Amino acid sequence: MLGLIGLFASCSSQNCKISGTVENATDGDTLFLARMCDGNFAPSDTIIVKGGKFSLETPCDSTIIASFFFHDKQNDAVYSNIFFMEPGNVQLSIGRDGKVAGTENNDIYQELSDSIFGIHEKMNELYAQQAQADSATAELADNSAQLMALDQQANQVLKSYVEKYIGKPCGYFLLLSCYDLFEPAEVLELAGKVPANYQGSKPLQLLKEEADKSSKTSNGQKFIDVTIPSADGGQLKLSDVVKANKLTLVDCWASWCGPCRAEMPNVVELYKKYHGKGLEIVGISFDEDEKAWKKAIKDMGMTWLQASELQSWDNVMTAQYNVTSIPYTILIDQNGTIIAQQLRGEELEKAVAEYLD
Repeated sequence: MLGLIGLFASCSSQNCKISGTVENATDGDTLFLARMCDGNFAPSDTIIVKGGKFSLETPCDSTIIASFFFHDKQNDAVYSNIFFMEPGNVQLSIGRDGKVAGTENNDIYQELSDSIFGIHEKMNELYAQQAQADSATAELADNSAQLMALDQQANQVLKSYVEKYIGKPCGYFLLLSCYDLFEPAEVLELAGKVPANYQGSKPLQLLKEEADKSSKTSNGQKFIDVTIPSADGGQLKLSDVVKANKLTLVDCWASWCGPCRAEMPNVVELYKKYHGKGLEIVGISFDEDEKAWKKAIKDMGMTWLQASELQSWDNVMTAQYNVTSIPYTILIDQNGTIIAQQLRGEELEKAVAEYLD
């Protein structure tokens, strides 16, 4: 009987062994680990690095979303990343080109990270070229189109991984990270597919509440009227603009937002082409610095209506429309119905053209 008990114990006990290497570490440096609890990361483990290597073995009978933190004193750099503590051998390579591997969820996460990293590298190159280009050149317009295409490509990759792996802890974490890429109804559907042990989690409950709130301003719903201080010192009431025009585009942006600035040449051309046909644009800025906001309006040739509370993310659009990322666009017809959201570039022009033409 004692022998059988010992055998049973050894079969049911599951451990997570975490090991790996740290770039530029000296003996005695500390690697910090944190585990997610109710959506927040709480410090949980410290590991002393020796010979550039480390290891930790801990009981683990399920998957825990975790993160690591290491300060490279030689280069005054901080390395951190998400990984998954789960039964098996988790391998972490910590440094400028860090990687996670060894178990199912870590392999999935690294595969996604590699795909997104490659796209973001191309985007960074284009941003650098754009910063040096004359605002009137064809090169700038071409860069903007390429940036838009790459951004959409990255979003599609993210969405595909969420949909494919939503039944795994990695998919659950990705949904929490990029839920704003989905329509509210899609978020609610995906939330119902996460693993059972996450169904009662606080982050998921908050996500469902936000999705339910967003559904009230989803496509096909009536817009919510807002009044915002305008750039000319007055008050801009959205309903006044909607009633006076065949189609209204609400464009949420900020002077400090790189993707917003990259998209703006497309919006300028859209306005020139369709304003005479009944399109009006309302630019709502998430800026805090009034000078930077008004300078960007002038520099980028934004001749349409502009408004801002100058309170960054603490504004009426985040409160009423649940805007969680910018640029963010909303198309509203003259009857006050929301007909499309989050369109940019060619997709935005196509929607405007189909409606007005």
